[in-house]
Amino acid sequence: MRVLVAATLLALTALARPTTASAQDIDDIAAFAALTFTPTGGLVPLPPPITGRGNAFLLRYGMLDFGSGGSTLNNFVAGGDFAASNGRFGAALGYSTCDGCEGSIMASMDYTASLTQGKAMVAVRPAIGFSKPTEGSGSALSLGVSLPLGVDLSDGNGPHLIPYLVPGVGYGRISGGDGSESGTRPMLGGGFAITGRQSGLGVHFGFSKTFVEDGETTFGVGLSIGPRPTP
Repeated sequence: MRVLVAATLLALTALARPTTASAQDIDDIAAFAALTFTPTGGLVPLPPPITGRGNAFLLRYGMLDFGSGGSTLNNFVAGGDFAASNGRFGAALGYSTCDGCEGSIMASMDYTASLTQGKAMVAVRPAIGFSKPTEGSGSALSLGVSLPLGVDLSDGNGPHLIPYLVPGVGYGRISGGDGSESGTRPMLGGGFAITGRQSGLGVHFGFSKTFVEDGETTFGVGLSIGPRPTP
């Protein structure tokens, strides 16, 4: 199955159709491929929003290693994170590259609505992602909804120190040739974020996992640059 997933991710021009796999197996592979090849599952999720933060420019990187004899998928994304009502709106555009492939253009949009504020942070985040190879046909579409959960460990003077987890569920569809395959998989991400209290700089690092048999985990890091937060 690992070879089939890798082939689907790298080519995006033909559907994974193993003769011995069940329909559910094909759905799982398609969901994993589409989610991993788009920002929805191909990057470490952002932590829940901090109250008072302004707009920010984001740089993010995600890496998935298929192991011995496999390929490495590298996702690079730049985008914006904008304050919007009681939450934040995000948009990103990026590029995926891997060993022996032409690469793909990826894009995403999401909205993070804060459900609680203060030391304990809870939010809900719907997201949509898309990817298309620069050469050949095929595409990947992903939809996800997640629940960012975090705790601010700072003492009120230094930078915000936030360990966080992001459980969720994602839908992924791989299209290529004359057909498509799709499926839905549970997801879990998380990491640690450090954000300046008196500056607009922040960094986060962690993991993103789309649950499928023999599916690897994405690891990555992100940097945010914005104006000084309001009191």
